Amino acid sequence: MKQKNQTETKSIPGVTLEDERNTLSEILAIADRNLNQARSSVENLADELHELKEIYDVEDKEGLALWFNTDARFQQVRQELLRMERSRKKPYFGRIDFTDASLLKKECYYIGKAAITKNSAELVVIDWRAPIASVYYESSLGACTYSVKGEGAFEIDLSRKRTYEIENDELKDFYDSDVVANDDLLTKYLARNKRSVLNDIIATIQQEQNEIIRKRPQHNVIVQGGAGSGKTTVAMHRISYILYNYDLEFQPKDFYIIGSNRILLNYITGILPDLDVYGVSQMTMEQLFTRLLYEDWDERKYTIKKLEREDKTACVKGSFSWFHDLEAFCRRYEWSYIPLEDVYTEKTHRLLMTRSSIEGLLKKFDYLSLPDKLDKLTEHLMAKVENEIYGRYYTYPPEEQKALLKYYQTYFGKREWKGSIFELYDSFLAEQREKGTRIPSPGNSFDLYDLAALAYLYKRIKETEVIQEASHVVIDEAQDFGMMAYGALKYCLSKCTYTIMGDVSQNIYFDYGLTDWEELRSLMLPGEFDYFGLLRKSYRNTVEISNFATNILQHGNFPIYPVEPIIRHGKEVRTTGCEDEGRLIAETAGTILEWQKKGYETIAVICRDEEEVSKLTKELRKKVELREFDAETEEFGSGVMVLPIEYAKGLEFDAVLLFNASEENYPSEDGFARLLYVAATRALHELVVLYSGKLTDLIGTTVSEEKKRKYVVVRQEQPARRVREEKPKTNREIELERVSHGKFEMELRNRIGPKRIVVQNSIEEKRSEKARAANSQSEKSEFGVIPGTNSLRPLGHSKLNLAVRWVTGNKSYVEVTNACGVLRITPISENTVRISFAGESLGQLPEIPAEIEPTPKLKWNYREDKGRVEVKFGKLLLRIDKRNGGISFYTEKEILLLSENPSLPRQIAGTARNQTWTYFDWSKKEVLKARGAVDQQWLDLKTTAKYISFGAKSKRPACVKSNSGYQILVPGGRRVMCCTIPMYGSYLYTEGEAQIDYFFTL
Repeated sequence: MKQKNQTETKSIPGVTLEDERNTLSEILAIADRNLNQARSSVENLADELHELKEIYDVEDKEGLALWFNTDARFQQVRQELLRMERSRKKPYFGRIDFTDASLLKKECYYIGKAAITKNSAELVVIDWRAPIASVYYESSLGACTYSVKGEGAFEIDLSRKRTYEIENDELKDFYDSDVVANDDLLTKYLARNKRSVLNDIIATIQQEQNEIIRKRPQHNVIVQGGAGSGKTTVAMHRISYILYNYDLEFQPKDFYIIGSNRILLNYITGILPDLDVYGVSQMTMEQLFTRLLYEDWDERKYTIKKLEREDKTACVKGSFSWFHDLEAFCRRYEWSYIPLEDVYTEKTHRLLMTRSSIEGLLKKFDYLSLPDKLDKLTEHLMAKVENEIYGRYYTYPPEEQKALLKYYQTYFGKREWKGSIFELYDSFLAEQREKGTRIPSPGNSFDLYDLAALAYLYKRIKETEVIQEASHVVIDEAQDFGMMAYGALKYCLSKCTYTIMGDVSQNIYFDYGLTDWEELRSLMLPGEFDYFGLLRKSYRNTVEISNFATNILQHGNFPIYPVEPIIRHGKEVRTTGCEDEGRLIAETAGTILEWQKKGYETIAVICRDEEEVSKLTKELRKKVELREFDAETEEFGSGVMVLPIEYAKGLEFDAVLLFNASEENYPSEDGFARLLYVAATRALHELVVLYSGKLTDLIGTTVSEEKKRKYVVVRQEQPARRVREEKPKTNREIELERVSHGKFEMELRNRIGPKRIVVQNSIEEKRSEKARAANSQSEKSEFGVIPGTNSLRPLGHSKLNLAVRWVTGNKSYVEVTNACGVLRITPISENTVRISFAGESLGQLPEIPAEIEPTPKLKWNYREDKGRVEVKFGKLLLRIDKRNGGISFYTEKEILLLSENPSLPRQIAGTARNQTWTYFDWSKKEVLKARGAVDQQWLDLKTTAKYISFGAKSKRPACVKSNSGYQILVPGGRRVMCCTIPMYGSYLYTEGEAQIDYFFTL
């Protein structure tokens, strides 16, 4: 027992302060070494790019291909360098110690912003997005589980969770706790200035936040979160998590981040590089809808009009009922556009389609666009027409057949609609005016809801070619947009999933934003596992600021989602009256200067509107240095900002001054209560309220206890419709299910199928074994020998993960790396490619067979997209499926020649015999032959298994020839067997080398 304990102590880092400092030094040394290697790689690739630029001409295709390949590797390595530089500043922030329930082995992981590796196989720090890191955020000490995508759930016994404070390569302190970042630690983090809080936010993610971050991206998520609850942070971390764990399904280009203004978007996307996220598109909702108008939007002709809170027409156009009116208008238009009468043939007057069947199809496919409806109707009609034309009752001459087919193909109308969506929108508005809703025509200037309607009309009436937009849309400050926008968005991006974050208490757009979530939940959360969540705790404000803001909100007559501030005390909110405007400005300047002496980096002066901002900025700039405010170009940063409330929403500052909170500016109405609440909750540490004249009652008066209770939303009384995701199965449960299913199938075959055949060694097999024995003694070729039954069964294996992890390339080849090894694609000539695969790294490869003549300076290129890698040259095109790592071989005209088996493309066994299997999907109609000792001798390989190599000392490659026009050559010197028996599988087997190596040639 003593020896066992010593072994465990040796393998697990120590827990004392001295031990932890030693571990930190070791990890920093590893991080420095990795950083230096990455810098060296970047420099080498930069030199290589410079060399290519000097050697090749601009129009040289070969040089261009090499340039693109090298540049792709350069960008990849440079991004890795940036990731390492960020993680080097603070290599880790947490640690978990646990015992694996299945292995009964103690383990320890340090957790950081990015993984740090000692070598290719040993992680010293794991990425916070890794599946096992979830227990750090959401599990208590003791027995718990974590899930790995595609592999099930794993049980562990968690014995320690530790959080570290590391600054300037020095371990300041650490905390052991049952939950991540207890209130003492959180208070310590939040007491810092704004920039430090952002840098340390990954370390303090809470359980309720982590649950949302790690929700599957195939489901929709809506989150109600109070001010300071971390909605934006959670949304950005969710993108980072999805890109890390679902990298085969999602790339950065598949995400859209939607916000209400550019300042908010610039602030949001400033977080992303620190989360290892690049290339995500971010835009306002107006910009998204103009994007969805494609060629119909002309920036020279049309402009976007800003919505005004007092605009009563926006209240009408932003409602869900307005969207439903637009839906009904489109439905009527489609029915008037499409012929609905019975369809007969001209000569025979046979009924092809009835009016009722046409109307039935239109109702069935109501969700489709007009062009797609025409396709469905035409498809149905053409089936009837073809039955009539080629039927027995009447013979149509060939010319007449052709004319009839052409006529009926456009009977319901051509797919391309020639109208104008802008005119169609005007028709809709005219129809609404006739019904009594007076909405003027927008002319050439459109607000958000005009654009939403136009995008919907384009998608439903005009669009013929569907363009793939985003796969996942993240919407921040979702309460700013009315249901009209969401109705149009859901239709236009119907294939997307959504993460929607907001706080209905912060709806400053009065009548046309969201005041509750019910309509949006019914629209966006139709699936069983779609999710509505609450973020209750506020991490931004001090208790004093939070209580002050809540008192403002309680003056309103609308539902309130209560927040629970973290216990962090600060200065009381100062409310100061001033006799005139001059004194207001002087007091403002003095307060700002005082805050700057305290070291506050981000300071905001919040005004009611842009007019007040303009006037105050002009006077205040004489006394204080200010950042220039521009609604379109302003980026969030340190300094003093003067901005209106609507642009402050979603941001947070070290200190906030609310300018002139008078009754005149903020009367006691629901909309103004929300405005003031938003302004007050922007402050992290200090809040000052200045006013001239009478202080608004929303601040100056208290609310009765009865009214406070009246509007509080208690979720226990109104539970959110929330179905938890299916609990992942453990590996043991999965294995037992497989065994049970296998036994059931075997029993079923024994009951209803033929009796099981027990294969014994046949005379032919005995001869084969005898021949092999003779061959091993005399070193003669065993070409054509049939292997024994035991040799035909590939080794048993668990489900191998050959999914592509990353791709690299150089002048000679492309390497595709997966969890099981490295696949190398080497173009040899215009019609030949070499395929090599090894478990770790490829060793020395045999020489190219003499019968293959390499092409010097062969021009080739490769490209990578979301689902596959393509290598193209001469007469061949190769595609590697990223999901399973299987290769498909095509001609230059993209005619499929051969594919590896997608369920298991290849397999290597590190046994004493060094065995490999490459599994091919040969078709039943394909004729395969093996070349003998002379070229004229060919051996039939149909439904059989035979050795096709020529002895250990022979340099003659084994060769399989297909009537599809290709050959597969395996270099000499190894034992090769080809099997095409369905019972055992279709594969090429080699013995003697621990790596797969063959040539595919036309």
